[in-house]
Amino acid sequence: MTIADNKILIAEIEGTLTKKLPVKLGVNKKNELVRLVFEICRANDFSLSDVLKKSEIDSLIKQGKGELFHKVKDRLLKMRYSSIGPHDDPNIVPVAIDSLHEECSPSGFDITPKRIFVEKSIENLEWTNDFLNNFPGIEVLRIDHIRDGMRALSRDKPVNLYNQRSDNLFLVRNKSSFVKICPCSKGVKRCGYWILNLGFGCSMDCSYCYLQLYSNASGFILPANIDEYYPHIETFDREASQRIRIGTGEFTDSLYLDRYTNYTSFLIPFFRKQKNLVLELKTKSNDIANILREEPNNNVVVSWSLNALPMAQKYEKGSISVDERIDAALQVARRGYQVGFHFDPIIYYPGWKDDYKAVVDKMFSFEEIREKTAWISLGTLRYTSGLKQTAEQRFSDNNLFYYGDFFQDVDGKLRYPRNLRIEMYNAMIEWIRSFDTSCWIYLCMEFLDLWKKTTLRKSDYSYQ
Repeated sequence: MTIADNKILIAEIEGTLTKKLPVKLGVNKKNELVRLVFEICRANDFSLSDVLKKSEIDSLIKQGKGELFHKVKDRLLKMRYSSIGPHDDPNIVPVAIDSLHEECSPSGFDITPKRIFVEKSIENLEWTNDFLNNFPGIEVLRIDHIRDGMRALSRDKPVNLYNQRSDNLFLVRNKSSFVKICPCSKGVKRCGYWILNLGFGCSMDCSYCYLQLYSNASGFILPANIDEYYPHIETFDREASQRIRIGTGEFTDSLYLDRYTNYTSFLIPFFRKQKNLVLELKTKSNDIANILREEPNNNVVVSWSLNALPMAQKYEKGSISVDERIDAALQVARRGYQVGFHFDPIIYYPGWKDDYKAVVDKMFSFEEIREKTAWISLGTLRYTSGLKQTAEQRFSDNNLFYYGDFFQDVDGKLRYPRNLRIEMYNAMIEWIRSFDTSCWIYLCMEFLDLWKKTTLRKSDYSYQ
């Protein structure tokens, strides 16, 4: 199945519905039916004729034109969303696949950019020269401001620009938002996380990644003035009244390009001197050479995002395998660092329990990981309708968004039903606690009332 194949299927669905239904559908109504039929086909590996037969649309047509659209839509809704209730909103949006878009091609952690844009204000910094020495022969373009470089690349469609982002690096001087609180969905319980805004962009192509929505992200952004971060971090540390977690992995992978940027070699020794801040380096990489060279301390936790093996293989393109991530965590733990793990997103699909339990069993089969695990976060798959549409334009095999039922929650994001999320969290908590009764487990981007319905302990409600 290719992106072009999906486009052909959509055209076939549109044409068949137009011919078959004896009523003229407006654009919005047609889009709703096409979306439902398309997802039923993809989720169940049905042909169009399978869907038409199983939905018994012909029998509905024979009943007459009265309320025909609503009858057909209701039948398709029940086929697509088996648990749908009267107040559930699946937020049906058009399928916006363009056959001119090419399947994304992840570059991984070794990149060869076509061009590097360098802001003139940082072109003479030692960090800049060290970085550029890694890419001899690559075209270097000096610019006054990053927007000048972005403007030069903005002639293509946003999705194609994003697919080409590994071609372009931007070395810049960050002037603001050095430290900021982690953005959360409206109404969810905060976990107290802060962001050290050290770059933007990632070469991996996880189908669920929200960075895909940044249509102007036509390259990777790397700040060259890391020394100018230090006073802001020190001030934040002095003003903190309790231990605070702060991480670099919100808008990028913390170890992405670390072999070239050496950010961790600057940050780990620096954070050793901070009293209240705990640095988290969050990654799907095993580029840990710089970390292993530095002396570990209690102010640094290295964390890995993990997923069930089939989901990682299919929907985390460009990343290393789950086994390689666990092996990297083991090396870091043996070096003396604390480690963390993030199961986010947890994805519902047939066999999810066995597959996720297998990962928990594997990571905790090592004594060093059991002893050094500082925290584990849990979060189920959630997304905006725009993210689903964008991912459908970039990945031909996008069943990720069709496993299970998704309904709009109070924050506007599409999520699994709450009872299913509670079941998934409680299963994960049980498996983790069977190995480790002391590490902190928390939920990411979840509502407080849902926290209270899980088997989390009261002590898990905040970072200690």
